[in-house]
Amino acid sequence: MEHNSFINLVEILKSQVAHYTDVRDTLAEEKTAVTSWNTKAVFELNKHKEQLVKKEKLLEEARKTLSMRIMQEYGLSEDTVSAIIEVCDDEEVREELISLRDNLLILVSEISQITVSLKVLYSTNLKIMNDVKVRMGYLPSNKYGMEQSNTSSIPSSLQVIG
Repeated sequence: MEHNSFINLVEILKSQVAHYTDVRDTLAEEKTAVTSWNTKAVFELNKHKEQLVKKEKLLEEARKTLSMRIMQEYGLSEDTVSAIIEVCDDEEVREELISLRDNLLILVSEISQITVSLKVLYSTNLKIMNDVKVRMGYLPSNKYGMEQSNTSSIPSSLQVIG
């Protein structure tokens, strides 16, 4: 196997670390925008996130292709970075692969935590908005002023139309 394949993998992983750092930072900005009810910032961040998704697909495809090539060349059962580290002969490249893998794992964990926080924030904000609408006299969707317990088992035309 060419030594270049391992070096190329290192370069792809470096790009992924930079990319996931950008993803983490963007999600953290979104969290701030959501908590401050800054809808303009949220919309701008959503545009940026769309670009990040496209870039992520390209980087992942490049990593997967190179990992598969290394896996086939070395007869590995998996194409994971951990499996590839085991067959890398160059100690310097191996250490860099380990460092990059560890950084990616940390970033993915941070992204996961921020994503959970965002889900809670969005859910809470939606509940607050619905509560405000109800207090202002707007009816919840699909109720039309009727309680479920007061209606017969046969839906009215309003309930069917929605």
